[in-house]
Amino acid sequence: MAIDNHFLLKKIIQKDQLIAAFCAFTNMPFVYCDPVSFEDQVWIFADSDGFREFADRFAGRKIILREVTIKKNAYTAFFASLLPLGITEVVFTENGANAAIPLDQFVKRQDMSSIPLFRRPLENPSLQLTSLYLMQEARRQVPNEEKEELRGLNEEFLINLARARFMMPIEVKNGPGSAEEKIRKGQIGFVNMNMKNGDSFRPIFGDAFEFNKFKQKKSFQALTLPFAGLKQAMPKDVKGYILNPLGCSVVITSQLIDQVLKSFPEEVQKGAEETRKIMESQASAAAGPVATKKKAGKPSAPHGSKITQMPKKQ
Repeated sequence: MAIDNHFLLKKIIQKDQLIAAFCAFTNMPFVYCDPVSFEDQVWIFADSDGFREFADRFAGRKIILREVTIKKNAYTAFFASLLPLGITEVVFTENGANAAIPLDQFVKRQDMSSIPLFRRPLENPSLQLTSLYLMQEARRQVPNEEKEELRGLNEEFLINLARARFMMPIEVKNGPGSAEEKIRKGQIGFVNMNMKNGDSFRPIFGDAFEFNKFKQKKSFQALTLPFAGLKQAMPKDVKGYILNPLGCSVVITSQLIDQVLKSFPEEVQKGAEETRKIMESQASAAAGPVATKKKAGKPSAPHGSKITQMPKKQ
């Protein structure tokens, strides 16, 4: 039976600010799997003392947490950002007492059932969640043999990677023709990230929140593609991709792509099939009589993504 948290929720949202536990290894909220309920949680606190007590619990395991202040006017954005991460609960701590509250009591997920597939914001909650758990474990400053969960987390991450779709930032070149036509013809520029050692990687994103953090006020659009498309889109002078570079920042090398394609072909096919359905949805909308009306309105998807055939490698 659901617990009525009405008064507690009201008390929380009336506070001028909250403290959230972020992980220094991911630059994202610290995710914690409750050992009894198995809910995937994010922890918030009424004050810094509560956070420090919580952080001390993990310091012995070499997990570094940092305190992030969430102002009242940012509450909605913060809780909404947890939805595409696959978070199910928020734990609020005050005066040593903890209260676990379902995330959907803080913020409701938008009903997407009436929105065409190609207009829905891209999300990969399983991928995003496992990438956070993986990096929280992998980046602990202890010998690998002490990272007991690392192997299982890595396999789970690779499976979700194979199933996923990604957003790759592109710049459509000026000139006549629609963005879709230019993408098909390869009249676009790609974004590269250059490392200190001279290696280049391309950024990719697992959801619209991560893409928009990177995009900010720049004129990037997003090319949306399945895992199999990463191999096709990668030129020889690029070493691979960086997933969510402003978040967990996971390096996806060319060798890792080959390993996933070989080890999880069925999961890769699932991701490709999902992309095919979205492309069919887009083509159907463009061909139908409703398409003209749709073009005049504001797109439902906030990230301006384009589902299309891959352009030639650059």
